[in-house]
Amino acid sequence: MTNQDDFDARSQAFLSWLQSEPGAQISSSIKLADLRSQNQGRAVLATTEIAEGDVLFSIPRTTILSVENSGIAARVPEIAELDRWTGLIVTMMAEDRADSRWKKYFDVLPRAFTTPMFWSEEELGELAGTTVLDQLGKEEAETTYRDVVKPLMDKYPGVFGKVDCSLEAYHRMGSVILSYSFDVERDPEDEDEEEDVTKLPEAESDEEDEEEEGDKSENAMEVDEEHEVVEVEEVVEEEDDDEDEKFLKAMVPLADMLNGDSDLCNAKLFYSKDQLEMRATKPIAKDEQIFNTYGDLPNADLLRRYGYTRFGKTKNDVVEIPTQIAIDAAGVNLSELHLKKRMDFMLEYDEQQDEDLLDDSIQITISTCAIPTSALLLTYILMLKPAAFRDLRKQGFEAVSAIPRKSLKSAEQQDLWLSILRKKMNMYKTDVVTDENLILETKADQNLNLRNAIEVRLSEKRILEATIKKVKDWKIRVNKSKELISSRPTKRARMA
Repeated sequence: MTNQDDFDARSQAFLSWLQSEPGAQISSSIKLADLRSQNQGRAVLATTEIAEGDVLFSIPRTTILSVENSGIAARVPEIAELDRWTGLIVTMMAEDRADSRWKKYFDVLPRAFTTPMFWSEEELGELAGTTVLDQLGKEEAETTYRDVVKPLMDKYPGVFGKVDCSLEAYHRMGSVILSYSFDVERDPEDEDEEEDVTKLPEAESDEEDEEEEGDKSENAMEVDEEHEVVEVEEVVEEEDDDEDEKFLKAMVPLADMLNGDSDLCNAKLFYSKDQLEMRATKPIAKDEQIFNTYGDLPNADLLRRYGYTRFGKTKNDVVEIPTQIAIDAAGVNLSELHLKKRMDFMLEYDEQQDEDLLDDSIQITISTCAIPTSALLLTYILMLKPAAFRDLRKQGFEAVSAIPRKSLKSAEQQDLWLSILRKKMNMYKTDVVTDENLILETKADQNLNLRNAIEVRLSEKRILEATIKKVKDWKIRVNKSKELISSRPTKRARMA
């Protein structure tokens, strides 16, 4: 049997199994197609014209692969104590066997990935400077495997003795869940009311003043206002206890085979008490591919989560600067004690005012190429002279929120932020011109990982270039900033 025949045979066996599940229905208007030549794997195509609102397929809740539907948790009670991500990973590792109810489903799930989690060290080096490396979470995942998962599997040889319990299998299942899983509400309050099931997160954007207004991308899911958009967290990230209680992390057969594109999205998954239905959200022509959406994600997130980038499509891209870099630069004149006082003040401000001065990173979007107001406020507070900071603290958090953005643009801030932006730019191994040449020379069918890495880092550097230009063009108002803000020490002063 050829590779093509095997691919098609597994697809047909999967569809036959799914149609045999009580309550499952698949419309004759769709089919599975092999788009591996386009780096899209299995895809769903229309076999005839489809009208808006048509049901493409319906999957009973009892068919989805989850901790609750699998019998593994009954044999391994400790699974109930794990977070929903790790619990599903362990469950799927145990179910990936010849006699599993979901065997035909596992046969069509990917066994190899193009995500950076599986890149070589040399390939990862091409992502130097990007936040992809910081957010990969490989070390944390391997710690969880070593300290939690492996001991648990060793404890139950009757369950895990004949399945692949290797670290590689753990990473693979984690990647499958990251790329393919859905969050489904456990118990809909209204049995007759249908809700959207969102596969992926809606990108967040900083709403700022006149400088930062521009073309804001809207989520292509067109989720109704009363419907909650559920974010899919990474396996190694912290989970919200409320989300654990409200939502079920699950694999939804066939629904996860729709490729994602926020511009081309033409279908959406809905759920009710007993069923999950994929419906067309607009007319679909015969032979047209049917797309869900991954949300308006930047290429860096698409690469990290799903192993691809949208070549040349950068409207959702961002560059992230570690907040610690800004703290170190702005707080250089402060003693450890005084820095802690200001950090505690801003931490309390964030908690009480629901702000994000001390987020892990500072995001600059391609639509604005501007320093977020929250970041300017962070460095402003750190650079205040002691007396000015004491006055601000006495006035309270409302006074902090009332500081206009234009007052945060001083010569001292301009100098500081130019140094921060240039420091971030120097973290990349190549410059813009080099990457602009490389991207023309690097074909995806010859070196896909390198091409994806160039797409991410080139877009980030272009955002930085535009932001540097914008900061240089600040209209600095003549004010009393020198009375309020400490100047940054020169290199000579720092050496003294």
